Amino acid sequence: MSTLLQLTTQRAAAGAAYASAVDALKTAYINLAALDRTMENRNVVTPVPSVVFGPLPNSQPALVLSFLRDKNAVDDLVRLLQHAEFAPSLKQDWPAQIISASNTQVASFTPG
Repeated sequence: MSTLLQLTTQRAAAGAAYASAVDALKTAYINLAALDRTMENRNVVTPVPSVVFGPLPNSQPALVLSFLRDKNAVDDLVRLLQHAEFAPSLKQDWPAQIISASNTQVASFTPG
């Protein structure tokens, strides 16, 4: 059996771990979604023409499986991850950060 003090200590440790995990998830989600978006950009991948005579060109469009592209769903996810004490002020800016990171990736892209 645990005392109230032990439960409070365990809760604080769990809350700190949760806050760290949410930060890691946000970073990973934004990085992966931005890379997915970048790899679908026509400035990065040459599209395959609708009619091809001979072998396909080497730079085919990448088949990129990604997250749903639904800002409302992302906003809902962020709201669900909020915790009144340990993650109270998660910003609803994940889609904007994804676009910004992807735009930077596309702008600095060099074929090769």
